[in-house]
Amino acid sequence: MLGPVEVRVGGVSVDLGGPRQQLIVAGLLFHAGRVVTVADLVELVWDEDPPVTARNQIQTVVYRLRKLLGPAGSLQTDPAGYRMVVPAGGLDLARFRTALAKARAADGEAAAASYREALDEWRGVPFAGLPGSVIGRWRDSLVELRWAATEEWADTLVRVGRHREVVEVVAPLVAGDPLRERLVGALMAALHREGRQAEALQLFQRTVVALREELGVDPGPQLRELHLEVLRGTAQAPVARRASALPRVARLRGRDEETDRLLRAVRGGHRVVVVDGMAGVGKSAFAVSAAEALDGDHLGARLFVDLQGHSEGAPVAPVDALGLLLAQLGEAPQRIPDDLPGRQVLWRESLTQRSTVIVLDNVAGAEQVRPLLPPVDAVSVVLVTSRTRIGPVDGAFLLSLEPLPVGDAVSVLRDAIGERVDAEPEAAAEVVELCGRLPLAVRLIAHRLQHRPRWSVSAMAERLRAADPPPIAVSAEGHSVAAAFDVSYRQLSALEQRCFRLLGLHPAGEFEVWPAAALVETAAPQARELLDRLVEVHLLQEDQPGHYRLHDLLREFAGTLVTVAERPAAMARLLDYYLHTAAMVSVHLEMRPETLPRFPSDAFTRSFAGDREGLVWMRAAWPALVALADEAHRIGAHRHPVLLHRVLWRFANNEGRAEIAERLGRQAITSAVALGDDELIGMACRWHAGTMLRLCRPAESIEHLREAAARYAAAGLRAELAPIEINLGVVCRAVGRLREGIEHARTAIALSEETGEHAVRLAALAELGSTQTLLGEPVEARLALRESAIGTHRLGRSMQLANTTAEFGRAHLAHGHPRLALLLLRRAHRVYADYGSVAGTAETLSSIGRAHAVLGDLDAALRCQLEAIEEVRDLPDRFFEATIHNDLGATLTLLDRTGEAITEHERALLLTARTGQRFEQARAQAGIADALFRAGRDGTGQRAEAHALFLECGLGEQAAANAAGLTHVMTVP
Repeated sequence: MLGPVEVRVGGVSVDLGGPRQQLIVAGLLFHAGRVVTVADLVELVWDEDPPVTARNQIQTVVYRLRKLLGPAGSLQTDPAGYRMVVPAGGLDLARFRTALAKARAADGEAAAASYREALDEWRGVPFAGLPGSVIGRWRDSLVELRWAATEEWADTLVRVGRHREVVEVVAPLVAGDPLRERLVGALMAALHREGRQAEALQLFQRTVVALREELGVDPGPQLRELHLEVLRGTAQAPVARRASALPRVARLRGRDEETDRLLRAVRGGHRVVVVDGMAGVGKSAFAVSAAEALDGDHLGARLFVDLQGHSEGAPVAPVDALGLLLAQLGEAPQRIPDDLPGRQVLWRESLTQRSTVIVLDNVAGAEQVRPLLPPVDAVSVVLVTSRTRIGPVDGAFLLSLEPLPVGDAVSVLRDAIGERVDAEPEAAAEVVELCGRLPLAVRLIAHRLQHRPRWSVSAMAERLRAADPPPIAVSAEGHSVAAAFDVSYRQLSALEQRCFRLLGLHPAGEFEVWPAAALVETAAPQARELLDRLVEVHLLQEDQPGHYRLHDLLREFAGTLVTVAERPAAMARLLDYYLHTAAMVSVHLEMRPETLPRFPSDAFTRSFAGDREGLVWMRAAWPALVALADEAHRIGAHRHPVLLHRVLWRFANNEGRAEIAERLGRQAITSAVALGDDELIGMACRWHAGTMLRLCRPAESIEHLREAAARYAAAGLRAELAPIEINLGVVCRAVGRLREGIEHARTAIALSEETGEHAVRLAALAELGSTQTLLGEPVEARLALRESAIGTHRLGRSMQLANTTAEFGRAHLAHGHPRLALLLLRRAHRVYADYGSVAGTAETLSSIGRAHAVLGDLDAALRCQLEAIEEVRDLPDRFFEATIHNDLGATLTLLDRTGEAITEHERALLLTARTGQRFEQARAQAGIADALFRAGRDGTGQRAEAHALFLECGLGEQAAANAAGLTHVMTVP
């Protein structure tokens, strides 16, 4: 690359083709060993005007290059792009950098030899003949690096006394570029030491003229000082002198990826890098460490100024900042003008042809930065840090810092307290998580632990967990996270401050624009503008478009700012928004949507493009919904926990979130009792009973249902008694009290007819038919389920229809109509899948497997039932597992895999011993008997046990005998 791009394979030069292929090779070699994205390659080849086929063209070129380069694997594909792997010593740029680093680490003749080795790698202009702005920036950066190496080599030759060689080599270079002050200085010193003082003085005069004519500036202080020494006859070999005003910072942990990106940007031609991030994230330390990392490329001064853009006092004015920077460069105070234009002229003059790294820390905005930028021809890099995403700065590379990964944050803690971290790694990880992985917070906690050597890390974790003290309040020498956040907060407008502090009420810290609009009591577009402003100043993060996140410590800080007067109303608005929006989504999930609480038609909610989008929202918002129900219960906003429990119940039931629903149910009952509202108590008890059944606690389910019936009766809500009877029937069916379940279903039918609740009557008919199927009464079951299915279809109740259709399919299966059963079961399965009902999907899929088995397609049956097992494996409740294990066991028996079949039925037996599902217990015993018979073994005992259990469930003698397999050799459930 240090000349025209050339690739050799086996010592033979490869014809790379036209400029496009050469550019891509150049880009991959410039970043050798690292991934180059397709987007970067597109920009490299076409700048800012790529064709629509650009990505395809890149792929075509890469394909051709692979053929040219052979099968050695040097051009690799990565999910993010492409990587060129070059063997050690195989790239001239890498050899140049290695030799240059070796030279800089050495001195005397060894250094001179290494500089010569580095410069010998050059064959001409880098990337000669290749077009484009990106390649141009790379070319300029490499040329400047070559000049720096040449200047250092010349200085080294003067110091070791090789003056004649300096004159021979450097004189032509200075003649070609007379503005290189450092080379001029080396040549002047060499001429003087060779006894050619007059020539040295003439060279200085020519340089003065060139600088004034070309740049309008005088020579810098070092060259002027050398001129005086030549005049006095005391000129010595130039001594490398470098000003460094970088402050001492704590050891940087992590940030390898960010550092690599910054170095690649600088070496790729960017002269300004803007680093932003929230308060306490470590921007200053990162910038200083990056400045030190650039030491090898920029040997000049390293300057630093805190512009106090986010401090207690006023930001530093550009004129004052330039005064500080010029003083760091060694300019005499009397030479520094008082006004901004004068200082800018001197600043640019001082930086001309100098290799300098400048850190502008704690910037308020772009207007502070622009007057401080070096001239275009200066070999300088400016690193800017700010809490704000500042306005545009020409040519700047933007880099945002996030909190540290856990491992790196733990390393920060380890640096301070050493072995105590290694003794309690889990506690250390918890401490840094409680600190939000924010470097400032971690260091303050580490400082506290340093001064308490007897404290364990776990003790600190316990105190932080209890907010004693909260991480934001921990301070050392006046520094605290809260104080850092407060500076950013006070720079907001009044409306922005209100928005920020009210966001602290959001218990999950992740949200879209609508909850913010509800909190601030404004329209969504206005709320979005406020959120965007908070993102700009890093008080809020926008991980994806429209999805916002408040860092844990910022949320804690914001919460401390909420006033007593504004908290209740804001919290009520937030609760209402989530409650109303969740209710709107739940309409599509409910068996009977009319049972949902009713809300004002003008309630503030967000809209959805369709049912599925609403379901996606519900899943994403679930942590916030649960946290809000908890918070409402905690603060005594009792109506909201009751209504949220009701609105969320169907979603929780469908998705198998029974354990969380159990807690929400207990809170709902407690809150309803606190309100003394019989209707709400009845509602909370009824739906909590459903959760108890899913958790296989049928006795508690029945107890809550009876309490709900009593409360509804006391409230005069007779229409609610029929649904209670249906629910009691469901519980009885689950535990094998089938005759009792029939009575509850018939009572529900009578009550619903009395109250005119047609939808309830249809649900009661479905429950009646489901129980009759288990009792071995398929004709009666089909009649009830057919009427229910037709009526529910007319009502347009998707989920209720799915339930009825699935049970109708099972009734047809029991009556010997497997093809019709398969059709009905597949319809139900599609609806369950569309609405995210994990349990419904799995149970129906297992029944589809049973239909396949009856039809003789045992492979399809096995696939369905194994998939069903996987579906329910991760559910926290075990309600459906026994049924599916029994179905799978029956299929395995038909496949003559009797040992596996017995194992599945035994699993079902173990489950039913805990869940109380007697009907499935009887099925398991019958299934074991079938498998034993198939294997030529005696299953009489198991068959007799099954028969007895079926009788206990309420089946008649003949039906029990049929179910137990006493009337035929094999059963196919």
